[in-house]
This record gives sequence, structure tokens and C-alpha cells, in this order.
Amino acid sequence: MERKITSELLKWKLDNSKKPMLLYGITGCGKTYTTIEFGKNEYKNTIYFDCLSNLELKYVFEKNTTLEKLVRGLSAISLETIFKDETLIIFDNVTENILKSVKKLFNNSAYHVIMITSSLSFVNKNKGVELNIKKMNLVSFPEYLKYVGKEQLIDFIEDSFKNDKPMPFHSLAFELYNDFVLTGGYPNAVVEFASSKDYNMLSLTHEKNIKLIKNKFLELDNLIDVKRCNEIMDSVSFQLLKDNKKFVYGLIKPGGRAKEYIKSIDYLCDNNLLIKSCKVNKIESPLSKIKDEESFKLYYNDSGFLYKKMNVNTNRLLTNNKLMESIYENNVVVTLNNNGFNIYYYHSDGKCELDLVIQTRTGKLIPIELLHNEESSKSKSLSLTINKYNIPLSIRVGYDNFSLKKNIKYIPYYAVFCITEVM
Repeated sequence: MERKITSELLKWKLDNSKKPMLLYGITGCGKTYTTIEFGKNEYKNTIYFDCLSNLELKYVFEKNTTLEKLVRGLSAISLETIFKDETLIIFDNVTENILKSVKKLFNNSAYHVIMITSSLSFVNKNKGVELNIKKMNLVSFPEYLKYVGKEQLIDFIEDSFKNDKPMPFHSLAFELYNDFVLTGGYPNAVVEFASSKDYNMLSLTHEKNIKLIKNKFLELDNLIDVKRCNEIMDSVSFQLLKDNKKFVYGLIKPGGRAKEYIKSIDYLCDNNLLIKSCKVNKIESPLSKIKDEESFKLYYNDSGFLYKKMNVNTNRLLTNNKLMESIYENNVVVTLNNNGFNIYYYHSDGKCELDLVIQTRTGKLIPIELLHNEESSKSKSLSLTINKYNIPLSIRVGYDNFSLKKNIKYIPYYAVFCITEVM
């Protein structure tokens, strides 16, 4: 499967003043597979080390404190010759001590080193000029289209988004998008469903991925935090199916309170296992300064998880607009988050409410309304918001084809990936 991160890896390889790369992303997103494949395609040879419980590797790093000696030691334990500029060295599940040595010895050298981790706290602790840090997300809709042989649709979608003109393959794009949101972005789920088209097998793959994520909770020091993380993850699907999706602690368990769960929610969001959308009661820059930390919605990092957690028959799901729209909304949030946006929703003191508000790095505020089948495209909330805050551009996401009306950009759900910092 061709992944977007591969182009970033290629730029890094061609950079003359090379720094070791630290690649991070949630467990199961395809970091190891993609990096090894990159090595096979772009280098003379690839040397892979898993740092977990690797006593031999630990010994080599402890005993060899110069670059030349360390390279000889790594060659010895891998039984491979390491060539300058022609060998890719991969340290998976990199540890603190190995990372420190790599930063010290390999920086601006002729050796190409990629370190891999799934721990965001580890990344934050080791930010600095000695490393090239890159994030890998789950599979995006364009990556999915490439994998299933519909790559030509990407150009059509991007062109229609740019020019606000109808996309000629609108129905086909929606059919593929329906498959994608149920599959979600985990590579094993994408591969499984593309080959089998079996929803029962897809459900088993989702279950396996959810267990993989929950196993990460065992790294927490306190067992009560492990329990609370599991309770929160199980509660999100129920909360997203409410008409008012604001997260309610009392729905985790009777009598549930913020002080019990806020630490666990922060952990889940900080590690991108859940995505938080905080309320703002006005649309002013910067949104981060006016958000209401106590009023928020939570979304899964993968729409396939919500599909699995609904526990409904797929045929029933595909004919139930309300259920499908909840999955669409989850995927919209995931896509915008992966495109680098913090997510907010707007609720005024009156009855004006908008599903999403985002802000670009240049300060541009963009309100986004999600249209549902039973709703009219003439929403009073968006119109009132545009007039009140003098918003030059807003977006309505729905089922209709692309168009532009009165500075409102209408786009289909499948085109949300086009909403980027440079739009």
C-alpha cells in the first residue's frame, strides 16, 4: 500500500544535512511495514532492530561510544554490512538510551537512521534540533482510493473542490467513501476488506485492533487508570449516537464525575486514541484561548471503531441515515485532525450551533456545518454565524455535489480531505 509518508521519507533521504528521523504514530498505523518497504525500494540493504528486550543491541550501544565502533558492532549483530548512504538502519520501539546515542553519533553523518515509536510522550520529551520528527497517520481516503485502484478519482475530487464545479463521478466516490468509513484507516482492515468484501471478517479485524489499542493502556502506572481508559473508550460510541453529542461523565457509569476521568481522557487525547472537540461560544481568533474545557465531544481516532462499537447489522446500518451520519461525522473529525487542525464546535448563548469550527495557522476561521439527509441546506445557524462574525468563507458538508453559493462552499463528505492549511 502506497502511503503519503513515503514522499516525506524520500525527501529526508535526499537531504544532504541529514538528521536521524524519529517516526511516530499510533500502534497499527503501518510505521514498521512502510519503513521496511521504503528501505527495500530505496537502499542497497536495510538493517532492522527491534529495541524491545534486545539485550544484544543494548550491549552494543553501551560498549561502543564512537560512530565507527558502533557501526561495526551493529554490522556484527545483524550479520550485514552497513554502507554509507546506501544502508537504511531502522530502530523500532526505540528506547531512551538508544535515541540519545543516535542523536549524539549519527547526526549529520553519512548513515541513514530511522527510529520508530508509538509513544507521543516519548516524542515530546525528545524534541530538538538533532532529530527530524515525522508523524504517520492512519490510512486516508486518497490512500484508500490508490489501494483499491481508483487513484484517478483523487484528481477529479481535488479539481472540483478547487473550482467549485460538480464532480462527474459523484455517485461512485460516495460508494467508495461508504466502504472506507466502515473499513476505517487501519491498514490491516483496509487490506482485509478490499480482498474479502466480508463485513464479518472486517468486524473481527476491528475487534483485534481495538484490543491492540487497549493493550497500550497496560503501560499506565495505575491500574485504576487502565480501567477508566477502557470505560471511556466503551462509552464514546454511545455518546456519539445521542442527539446532543456533548460528552457526559454520568453516562460512563452512574454518578461518574470529571475528577475521576479527566486524567484518563487527557491521556487518550494526548496519544491520539481519541479526538476532543471543545465548545466555543463565539468565533474569534484564537479559538484556543476561548474554548470551554468543560464542554466537549469525544471521537474515536478511527471511524471503523465506531462502526464496530455500534454492534448493528451492516445492512441495517447502510440503510439507517442517522447511524451512517454519525460515522461520517467521526470520519470528518479524524480527517481534519490528521490534516493538522484542532477541532472545536460552536454553541452560542441562543440556539445557534455549528458542528465544527477550525482555524488555520494564519488565523483564518472556518465554520463547518454537516448536512444530514432530512435537513434543508438552508441552515439558519450557519447564516446567522456568517453575518454575526463577518466570515468570508464557510463550508457545508453533505450529500450533494460541489458548488459555491454566497461564499458558502458546498462539498460532499468524501472531499473533506481537501480541507487543508493551504486551501
